[in-house]
Amino acid sequence: IVVNGTPVSRRKVETGDFCLRVSPTGVDLNRNWDEHWQPDAVFSASDTNPGPKPFSEPETQAFRELVTKYQPTTFLTIHSGTRGMYMPWAFDMQHLASRNEPQMMEILRKLDKDHCQCPFGAAGREVGYSCPGTCLDWVYDELKTPYAFAFEIYVDSAENDDLKSRWEEKMAADAFIQTESHLGHSHFKDLFEAHPTDFVQLKSKRSRGKTQFDCFAQFNPSEADEFQRVVENWSAAYLDMSELIVANLKKGIGNSTGVVSTSV
Repeated sequence: IVVNGTPVSRRKVETGDFCLRVSPTGVDLNRNWDEHWQPDAVFSASDTNPGPKPFSEPETQAFRELVTKYQPTTFLTIHSGTRGMYMPWAFDMQHLASRNEPQMMEILRKLDKDHCQCPFGAAGREVGYSCPGTCLDWVYDELKTPYAFAFEIYVDSAENDDLKSRWEEKMAADAFIQTESHLGHSHFKDLFEAHPTDFVQLKSKRSRGKTQFDCFAQFNPSEADEFQRVVENWSAAYLDMSELIVANLKKGIGNSTGVVSTSV
């Protein structure tokens, strides 16, 4: 478990710079991986600067070395600022991940019902705006990790209520989307314009114009009881995910090596 991927920036956030989302050198570390990396920020250079080259930053170099050495069966990257559960691809709106796609989608479907009631599925990209250089896509593609997910686990209650309502409306209107398409489909455009995420990007202003207080509220529970509910819900989600993956591996389902394994 990597608890803190950018300790210097984390210390700045903890002292009040609540809108900060880049490394000390101004790089978005989740755009700095060598997976369809692009040299220019998709829109806001202050928020999504990919760095001068792939793996230019010591933080992503260290993370690459660690995850490559570990060779996980399951990779899970955790974020906040909205709610959603994603699988590859993040860079591509045309294609779903081919390896283990049905298995990963079914796991997300089950977890969503019990823990999120939020957007889930292949992240993709919204029309005209890619999401390149993510750890999610790199680990899945380069390491051939059988199960790769990204969870966005928190947004403030007002936005969460609106997100949940919009999501339920979308799914009721066009439920085919989760079995035959992806979250980059134009059907979801207005939802992600209102609730942008690290993995389904639009040309929107995620933190611009927000006060430091607004950013704190968007990314963090502000009350002890709310914090505890978030911790308990997502801890249970992680354990449920592990059990579902182990059950698949014991049956030889979704194991890229073809060998039955129980490691997660």
